[in-house]
Amino acid sequence: MNILSRYIGKKVRDITIMKSLHLLMVANISIQEALRRIAEKLPDSEMAERLAVASDMVSREGRTLPEAMREVGLFEKYVDLIEIGQQTGNLNTVLKELIDMEEELAAAKKKIISGIIYPLVVTGVSIAVGYGLTFVLGNILNALKLPGIERELPYKMGQFIVANRNILFILYAGGAAGIITVVAKNADRMPVIRNVYNSLVLGQAFKVVSLALMSGLSPASAFRRVAEFSQGVWTQIFRMVAEESVSRSFSEVIDEIEEYLPFESYLLLKVKIDTANMSEGFAMIGTKMINDAISRFAVAGSFVNVFAFLFVAVQIIVLMSPVYTMLFTFIDRSAAGKMF
Repeated sequence: MNILSRYIGKKVRDITIMKSLHLLMVANISIQEALRRIAEKLPDSEMAERLAVASDMVSREGRTLPEAMREVGLFEKYVDLIEIGQQTGNLNTVLKELIDMEEELAAAKKKIISGIIYPLVVTGVSIAVGYGLTFVLGNILNALKLPGIERELPYKMGQFIVANRNILFILYAGGAAGIITVVAKNADRMPVIRNVYNSLVLGQAFKVVSLALMSGLSPASAFRRVAEFSQGVWTQIFRMVAEESVSRSFSEVIDEIEEYLPFESYLLLKVKIDTANMSEGFAMIGTKMINDAISRFAVAGSFVNVFAFLFVAVQIIVLMSPVYTMLFTFIDRSAAGKMF
């Protein structure tokens, strides 16, 4: 499963290049000149070289933008849509729609990443605070060291924690890291995470279908394109839709996948198909699925945050329990006129 961004440091994403290309073309800059200018400004030398090669292909070899993009490996997921946009004279519109779609998905990923990082930070800070509390515990134990107190179990527990703090917290931190690693490796098996991921993938797929239909592709061609980058059962479903829509009405084909769609999304899509607004219908469903994924993850994240705070509270209670117990014992014995 991959719902996190892969790009770090100076690595330039396709969406950044696409935005620059769109802006320059809107300003009536030729494609080859736009590619050349972008290449000159990129901090990523490898990407800059690929763009320079693409610019030469367009200006010197007479290649189209999609042909050059395929040759240098840019916009691989969307190059067919860009080609349709160029052939129909809607290249700027297609680029703008692709940019909006990618930014919407990037915003969703950013929120999900934030939801993942926060409880990890809380856990890490709690471990550091817990380690610091062992020094406080040592000072308190020394301050409460009364005659005979060393025979009391709470005092012995406190002394054991203080004397072995390094070993205990190495085990503690290692255990927490192990749990996090296991959860991360098996996240795709967790129903909540799996549903969020599927909604993100489907949301993007339906947005691509919308853009493909808007660009002039037939429903069969649109779903064939989407099937190429989909995963799991949806690859088969999209291929089935592509094949069946060649010989049957698209409305009938959608009825075949009703069980895989949320009921409200299915109804919306049927209405849009009947009113000849398929592209708009798939765009609305795609946006809704992405937003629903964020909402579901936010709910799951709230439970994780509560667990993280409980984790901190329990840690403090456990570490300071020898002090509480000793104080209560001291008060009880003082009231009874007894010493340790």
